[in-house]
Amino acid sequence: MSGRKVVARIRVRYGGRFERRRAYATRRYRFRMHDGSESSAPIRLLHVEDDAAFADLTATYLDRLAPTIDHEAVATIEEGRARYRESDFDAVVCDYDLPDGTGIDLLEWVREDDPELPFVLFTGKGSEEVASEAISAGVTDYLQKHGGSDQFEVLVNRLRNAVDRSRLMRQVERSIAALEAANEPIGILGADGRYLFANEAYASVYGRSPEAVVGRHWETFYPDDEIARFTDEILPIVTEEGHWTGEATARDEDGRLIRERLVLTHTTDGGHVCIVRGAEPISETDD
Repeated sequence: MSGRKVVARIRVRYGGRFERRRAYATRRYRFRMHDGSESSAPIRLLHVEDDAAFADLTATYLDRLAPTIDHEAVATIEEGRARYRESDFDAVVCDYDLPDGTGIDLLEWVREDDPELPFVLFTGKGSEEVASEAISAGVTDYLQKHGGSDQFEVLVNRLRNAVDRSRLMRQVERSIAALEAANEPIGILGADGRYLFANEAYASVYGRSPEAVVGRHWETFYPDDEIARFTDEILPIVTEEGHWTGEATARDEDGRLIRERLVLTHTTDGGHVCIVRGAEPISETDD
């Protein structure tokens, strides 16, 4: 099974929880938008264009403006599908009117395999109806052809940004999968104190599933005296020094107390990474 299809299955399995985790990870993996400077990372581009003269003109400008974009042109949807199956492209640029259908037809076909592969509709058919249809089908960007070389500069910048975002998302998805599989209990809090991520091991410390943890405030899992201690003593230390290690008393879903050893790390967006290094129930005979 291709990596793209695995990602699609992950989305179906985790739904909104996956998206919340990915949103957090996106903020953590900052990236710079391109301003026209050349990117060092190569891009494999499939260009579907039936106008041979315009395809050649596009190729000329791509070679001039972005030598790192390795582009290949085909004239029909059928040829585009064949090349897509045979090779691993980072992006697709496609005209709307083609001899055997429309660019939307190819877009819908690509989206069945990869919901987020950068797909730019680059066409002279500029209408609200076409734009609306393209957006509904999941187009990444929509550019209208016109005279002048600036259209190719815009195309290059949009392509680079779209591919950067796509690569970022795949990196984030791999990171999320690694966190999911970790045996060590790991939770991630946003600046508002609500959980953005919790793996199975972390959620099980509190007798809950990850779905029951994500979106909840950390105070949900602690008795009042511990909430006051965290607020007045521990969290200021984490913010000032960047980390804290120590013991705390938590409460599971049934109200039973748990002694846990925590490692807290401050994140640049005001949240915290929480790792539980050990946890045990507190019996009634314990002091």
